[in-house]
Amino acid sequence: MELLFIGFAAGFAHVISGADHLAALAPFAARREQHAAWRLGLHWGLGHAAGIALIGLLLWLLKGTVAVEWLSSGAEQLVGVMLIAVGALGVRSLLLRRVHNHEHDHFGIRHSHIHTHLGQAHSPASHKHSHAALGIGLLHGTAGGTHLWVVLPTLAIASFGGVALYLSAYALATVAAMMLFSAGLGRVAWRLANGGPQLGHGFGLACCTASMCIGGYWLFAG
Repeated sequence: MELLFIGFAAGFAHVISGADHLAALAPFAARREQHAAWRLGLHWGLGHAAGIALIGLLLWLLKGTVAVEWLSSGAEQLVGVMLIAVGALGVRSLLLRRVHNHEHDHFGIRHSHIHTHLGQAHSPASHKHSHAALGIGLLHGTAGGTHLWVVLPTLAIASFGGVALYLSAYALATVAAMMLFSAGLGRVAWRLANGGPQLGHGFGLACCTASMCIGGYWLFAG
């Protein structure tokens, strides 16, 4: 039980305390429907958990040799490039989006609805976004020195079963935290879009800009 609690607490705290984690997912979640945004968090969380589990197992098997540190260090620059690409593609998608109000009558009561049109079909884009979130999460899970600190407790665990228990709890917390964040962000974006098309558009651009800025930091300062 102790390993479960420690692993879950470490995973949840690691995700919500990292601005780079949230920035990686924000451009996707801000452009999804309210009811579908949580799926992006699920895919990103699964990828991230798999990457960290890989680092944790290698660290335990190799007992802290330079091989794991090299893998993590080399992935940092790739994450920076991907964060910049995610943000740039998000900006492009938002610029292609056309939003307008459509007014009509229901039983003599006139009101308006917000309609959004995209430059490409919705379903293929949704699948691409999910796959991209999974891939970025996987790469992100192998990058950064902070991940090594998080999985260091595996060195103090004698059995493989104990390591698996700790990493499983960590992975569960990672997925749960990113699903909650993505769902919340999707709801905020949906509310802003219904409050005014410009608000939703601006929120999406802000998320994409944050992703590119943090990606630049990872690329040049990592």
